[in-house]
Amino acid sequence: MSRELDRKLLARLDDMAPALVRSLRVLDPRGPAGLNITLNQFFVLSLLARKENFGMGELARQMGTSSGNMTAMVDRLLRSGLVERQRSEKDRRVVIVKLSHTGRELAERVRRTTKAGMRRIMRRIPDEQKRAFFDTLSAIVAVLAEGRRPRRRLRPIRKAFKNAKRQGQ
Repeated sequence: MSRELDRKLLARLDDMAPALVRSLRVLDPRGPAGLNITLNQFFVLSLLARKENFGMGELARQMGTSSGNMTAMVDRLLRSGLVERQRSEKDRRVVIVKLSHTGRELAERVRRTTKAGMRRIMRRIPDEQKRAFFDTLSAIVAVLAEGRRPRRRLRPIRKAFKNAKRQGQ
């Protein structure tokens, strides 16, 4: 890809972004489900709906947040009656989080609502364009995943570089 093509496509994306964000609000499952929760809390519910239960540390890693932030988020979901928290029987230090009965029903209702909205959209798009979109989206996800790993490894290198620069001045 040429830099010129990248520049033009990024300009188009910039022009499309406001309309895209407005349009995607239609798919935000919190509204139709009558949820008064944040988008991150909704993502936690979605994760918990896919797996029986999570340890708090694993849940925090999946969400890309700290254990402290995850604890506060789970506390709010617990007060709303959407999740349950318990200690692991194998290791009392481990806290397990799972959906409550109410949380599971809600997550299922939201999943159905979201899928119905996506089906309505996808019916109007030719199969070839859908395949190309999902291939491209998969490539973007892969590049973003790659981008996360090297940065962590580069911290010591950056620190050493800064120290060397200071010593050279």
